Amino acid sequence: MRLDSERRFSSGNADDHLSAVHPRTDILVVGMLCPTLNHELDARTLLVEINQQPPSSAADRKPPRTNDGQTSPSRLTGAIVRLAQWARRRSAVHQTGDLKRTTDADRYRNWREAQLRRQLVDHFDTDHVNGMDVLDFGCGTGELCHILSSFHPRNLTGVDTSTAAIQRATASSHQTDRAAPVTFLRNDDHRSIPLPNASIDLVCCFDVLEHIPDPQAILAEWARVLRRDGRVWIWWSPWRGPYGHHLESLIPLPWIHLLVPERTLFTACAAIYDDPHFIPRIWDLDPATGLKKPNKWATTKSFYPFLNKLSRAQFEHQAREAGLKILRREVHGFSGSSVRRATRILRHAPCIGECVVSYCVFELTLP
Repeated sequence: MRLDSERRFSSGNADDHLSAVHPRTDILVVGMLCPTLNHELDARTLLVEINQQPPSSAADRKPPRTNDGQTSPSRLTGAIVRLAQWARRRSAVHQTGDLKRTTDADRYRNWREAQLRRQLVDHFDTDHVNGMDVLDFGCGTGELCHILSSFHPRNLTGVDTSTAAIQRATASSHQTDRAAPVTFLRNDDHRSIPLPNASIDLVCCFDVLEHIPDPQAILAEWARVLRRDGRVWIWWSPWRGPYGHHLESLIPLPWIHLLVPERTLFTACAAIYDDPHFIPRIWDLDPATGLKKPNKWATTKSFYPFLNKLSRAQFEHQAREAGLKILRREVHGFSGSSVRRATRILRHAPCIGECVVSYCVFELTLP
């Protein structure tokens, strides 16, 4: 389930959307996003760039209206497409390494494994893995299992809903020397875990919680398969965080998913995906042919079930309802000393606090 990024988005030509940008909509969106895009951003410069193609007639300057008098979303879509293109151009110079590692399978695998290792060793006591029966929930292609095996668990099980991921994980386990036996299981049911009661000492869930369609059911399953005093380790990017939308490769705009309707966002993604200048990432390519996959965004109606929009408060409530006790929580903000200081207090504020959270770390136990 660790889909680090299989993503889906209304088709159409990006140029059709780009010519329909409404200046007032531009000002609204830029005003909300400019402070977060880049410290060198000049809103006036961006607005000039966005409105390179002026309306061809006076009629074009009036935004189309729907039957209920609301402004049509097409102009907002155009503004988002232009902003996303601008953001990608601005970041291309600074994120060359990121582009290389997300377009090359080997580099991506190495980077991903390094990220998971950092998430594990920086936030959890790996000595606790030694001699334990461990479950990697949402194991994907098995990178975290490979890391966990080096800490000498008694048994290691990886569970995922993706057939292709389990096949790759199994093939990789046969090619790699592991210190502990590893079993990979595919599970069709998003609400259950194919393991006996009280059979696991430690559950690891890294970069997966936001992708679980029914987190309340899975929390209850974790409680079922855990032995008494068993632990759950979670590394999680909440929905309201700046990039909780998981669309950085298409729309690298912070908080855009909280500012515009989903339908508008998906329409913009479809246009960007079809743009010949868009560089597909490895998750956009068919592994059998190496060709770009069809535009899935054209038929996407909702983030669910890819993202469950779970808030931290909802998660904590559901964990307690499942009989799990929260031993530890860590709320981490942005990197960079000045930004980190500015958001340190906000991170714990009701409602808005989660908007300035980069990731959360939780440790749960079954009392």
